[in-house]
Formats: sequence, C-alpha cells, structure tokens
Amino acid sequence: MTTRAGETVRLATALAWFGLGGVAASGCAVPDDDGDTGGDPSAYCASVATWPDEATSEEGEVLDLVNAARATGGTCGGQSYAPSPPLAVSTELRCAARVHTQDMAARGYFDHDNPEGESPFDRMERAGYVYAAAGENIAQGYPTPAAVVQGWLESPGHCANIRSPDFAETGLGFVRDGLLWTQTFGRALR
Repeated sequence: MTTRAGETVRLATALAWFGLGGVAASGCAVPDDDGDTGGDPSAYCASVATWPDEATSEEGEVLDLVNAARATGGTCGGQSYAPSPPLAVSTELRCAARVHTQDMAARGYFDHDNPEGESPFDRMERAGYVYAAAGENIAQGYPTPAAVVQGWLESPGHCANIRSPDFAETGLGFVRDGLLWTQTFGRALR
C-alpha cells in the first residue's frame, strides 16, 4: 500500500500466465451446486452487459494511456521492452475484468482471487476467453485513469503486463465506489 497526497492507494501483485489456457464450456446454461450457470459465458457476463457511461469513459482513457505506453516501449524493473502494438478490447476480457471489479466492490475485498478462490484465469475462462497467455492488474484508490496507469507503470510486475508483447487484447473494469480498477490481458489461443 502506498499513500499519495493523503489518499491511500493499493496495488496487488501483478499476475501473468503463459501457456495453454483452458476452454470454457458452451451450450445450455445449467445451474451447478452453487446455483450459478457455470460454463455459459453469456449468463456469466449478464450482470456487466450494461455499464455506467462514466465508468466506460474512464476505462477508455486507461486503454488510451496503456496503448500510449506500449507504443513508446520502456523499462519495467530492469527489464527493457521494445514498443508493442496497441491492445484491442476483447469483450470476454472486459467481462472478466468488470465481473471481478464489481464483485470486489460489492463484497469489500481486494485481491486477484475472490473469497471462493476463483482466479483471474478462471474468470477469463468463464467469460469464454480461451488464452495462450493471460494476466491481470488490479488497483484501488486511484482517482483517475492517469493516476492508476502511472501507479501500474511504477510497479515492475504491473508495468510488465502493460508493456508485454505477449498480450494482444485487454479488458477493463472500473467501479467508482471504492475506486477499484481491473485490467485483464490476453492472447487468444488460435
């Protein structure tokens, strides 16, 4: 946790995984023992299908700033990164990011894994994203897109996720209440 100008801000350790990702189930939505619809991505993403305009705008600003950082290349914790192409928005990764951000806000926690142990990679798969590489950045307390991106760029692991040429797609989630941010990263398995 760091403090800036009297505000408390937090970053969680950045996560990234490279290798064969899982395949989300598709087809009919059949509730499992927890009462949710398990493998149906459309049901999983239903709660975030509509999103506040202000949050969507803030997410767009983060994407612009992240892509500007990728375009210039840079150093993250001693590791140099050449300029990388811009990230494209994936609806599945956006779903995973928004579901997680919404859940952290609703249940008052801050972690990559939810209280039941569901990881970012589990959420991506549930949203229907089949990945060869995937990662996630989360942050809390940053009041603006510029502040959160600067915070991530100052953290070696978060910076590496942003600048990594291994990622081609992204999704973002922002909830004003709690100033919670999630950015998911991926490269789809083709």
